[in-house]
Amino acid sequence: MKTPTRRLTLLASSLLLGLSSMAQAASEIDFDLPAAPLEQSLNSLAAQSDSQILFSSDVTLGKRSPALRGRLSTGEALRRLLDDSGLDVQQQDDHTFIVVPRAVAAEQANASGAAVELASMEVTASRTASALVPQVRQVNVIEREQLETQRMASASLATILAKSIPGMSDSSRTVTDYGQTLRGRTMLVLVDGVPLNTNRDSSRNLANIDPALIERVEVIHGSSAIYGAGATGGIINITTRPAGGDMRAETTLTGTSSLTQLDHDGLGGQLQHHLSGSQGPFDYALDVGARHIGSSFDADGRRIAPEPSQGDLFDSNAFNLGGKLGLRIDENQRIQLALSHYDAQQDSDYTSDPSVARLPAGTVPAQALKGLSLDEQNQIKNSMANLQYSHDDLLGSRMAAQLYYRDYFTRFTPFDARGVATRGRFVDQVMQNSEVIGSRLTLRTALGDSTELVWGGDLNHERSDMPLDIFDPAIYDASGGTDFDKIGKMTYMPELTTFSTGAFAQLQHRFNEQWSIDGGLRYEYATARFDDFTPLSEIHNASPARVEGGTVRYDDLLYNVGVVFSPVLGQEIYAAFSQGFQLPDIGVQVRNARRGFDIDSSDLEPVKTDNYELGWRGDLGEQTLASVALFYTTSDLGDVQSFNNGLILKRTQERIYGIEGSADWLSLDDVWGVGATFTWMKGREKPDNGDWQDMTGFRIPPLKVTAYLQYQPDQAWSNRLQATYVGSEDYRLDGVASFGRREVDSYFTVDLISDYRLSEKDKVSLGIENLFNRDYYPLYSQLMRSSSNTSHLPASGTTLTLAYSHQW
Repeated sequence: MKTPTRRLTLLASSLLLGLSSMAQAASEIDFDLPAAPLEQSLNSLAAQSDSQILFSSDVTLGKRSPALRGRLSTGEALRRLLDDSGLDVQQQDDHTFIVVPRAVAAEQANASGAAVELASMEVTASRTASALVPQVRQVNVIEREQLETQRMASASLATILAKSIPGMSDSSRTVTDYGQTLRGRTMLVLVDGVPLNTNRDSSRNLANIDPALIERVEVIHGSSAIYGAGATGGIINITTRPAGGDMRAETTLTGTSSLTQLDHDGLGGQLQHHLSGSQGPFDYALDVGARHIGSSFDADGRRIAPEPSQGDLFDSNAFNLGGKLGLRIDENQRIQLALSHYDAQQDSDYTSDPSVARLPAGTVPAQALKGLSLDEQNQIKNSMANLQYSHDDLLGSRMAAQLYYRDYFTRFTPFDARGVATRGRFVDQVMQNSEVIGSRLTLRTALGDSTELVWGGDLNHERSDMPLDIFDPAIYDASGGTDFDKIGKMTYMPELTTFSTGAFAQLQHRFNEQWSIDGGLRYEYATARFDDFTPLSEIHNASPARVEGGTVRYDDLLYNVGVVFSPVLGQEIYAAFSQGFQLPDIGVQVRNARRGFDIDSSDLEPVKTDNYELGWRGDLGEQTLASVALFYTTSDLGDVQSFNNGLILKRTQERIYGIEGSADWLSLDDVWGVGATFTWMKGREKPDNGDWQDMTGFRIPPLKVTAYLQYQPDQAWSNRLQATYVGSEDYRLDGVASFGRREVDSYFTVDLISDYRLSEKDKVSLGIENLFNRDYYPLYSQLMRSSSNTSHLPASGTTLTLAYSHQW
């Protein structure tokens, strides 16, 4: 019986628009790769050489590559990586290579006229990676293999990133990423180039994609405007699973259970199926999955209450569906259409007991109250269409064009707003509808052997509104907070339309083997418009006043420059300055409008950040890789801050500075590995007519340290013990607690993850989160988003995850 043909998978990262001319690709390049798993090394080599490296993911399983340093051609570098691996490389042209088993290579060499079917190339259009110059900022990458491992300790992408990425604060352990910052500022989240951020930020960006669909996550640290507005703290660049190669299918079954409360309510699970392949010039991929998220229980086996301020997805069902269809027009052109839909809906019998809000904040945990009667609960629904086209040689340039559409809906937990002047006298439930259409164009033009120009532009049009349902307050009160009887619908925020456009040019030049420079400009123009409306604060007045609509306009010129110095091979020192741009959250002011509101008198200037960074990265011997970065960012105006449910809105001058670093070591026999990251930062703000003061805990996290110990006795079995420590911090001013300003206690958790490969096609995995069943409150819960005990949520106790995957 013949062995089924394996899929040829393109795992080369940041590839399409980073390809230089064939002549340049064939020349020698300064490679600097540490010893690592072979799949990771091939992916890194592809990024450094800007070449297509095609291979089956199966043939690299359990294999490692030696360190690779020196000035080599791409073909020679590949041959050195594959030495003693049982694999060989076949070169199709100056920038396309195929990795196959040596037996297959020999068989093809003996076959007259034998041809190898090439996998299609993903259109990634990265604007930050380059084979010509090194990165002038800190970048962390999580490949699919590592992501699959981390998912055994948490199914939340936000938590996975918090445990893996220096500079990122801890997650909320709920559905929201409110308060989860990167270097104390906002993150721009992209999925295959499509932004998940909206101007009316609902803080659910990282929850809009199932981690099972992700191939790669690239985290770019520091303020940047290379993709437009929103990246004042950095960029989370997510790539989904690619299409192409020989037909392959993979099915994964996952089960999760609390170990502190062995009850069916605490059970969860996911069934996920992936199919990909190619036929002639066409390639395709299909992903479909269903997941049930069970209840969560703390270290003492008590049910964790729902989070009423920002929401959660306890007791939910989630479905994902995604497909890609690509066409290789000729050797230079490719077009791909990708469609995806994600829908997560909560169906719980529990609500948060409002009575705990009457007790002093932080004295008792939130309490789950059974008997919830609510027809429509928390929900996230995200649909995207993404059309991408690439041309490898358009008048001497490499071009990628993208047109995308996104339809987003989310629903929050009901809220008793009767004490809030800007909300009217209602018990209500807010929703958000957002519709986005946009495009990107990126070109790379070689200006000689040592200079390249990256240039292009973006368009983005967003329409958002926030309706709300209102409920009978008498029925709500009589039930003790469990019964919600809908009696009407109103407008919380009117339709808000934003339009932004930008053009950029980035020049990259390598002086010699030691020095390189990267710098550029971006011009950004944006408008925001809304029509006349009656605010909620006027609904109960005899003659409710209407707020006059209006339009605001912004424009700015931003620039960046960075230099990298490599004193010796394998060591890089860099210094960089970059600017970021963030449109203010106009919806925060519009939705809280009161009589006499005038948009022209609102403090709606954009957030413009100046980011300074000094860093080092390199190896400390053959088996150790490390990095460290110092950063300092300033802005004359911070984000619009809403206090006391919108009664107070303010902007402050801000300064944030800190240090982050990481180190990884692998034993010579590849059996043992250890690593760690650390993050420390400080944030200061200066209100109008005030003195400098510490920023809130929702912006500036305490000291965070992560560490892991890896043990792999053989190629089939791998074990990982990982720990996370979050320090204590007092964010109060003069000892007075307020929103985001409370005293935070430290906490320390440990996870255990183990993978065992039964065969080439079958693998079982086990993960235990919070191995020692620590009883603690995450940072978000200690800061209490609702400013009361209803947001004082303990973390989950020990949780078990089991998974089985089979490749067909």
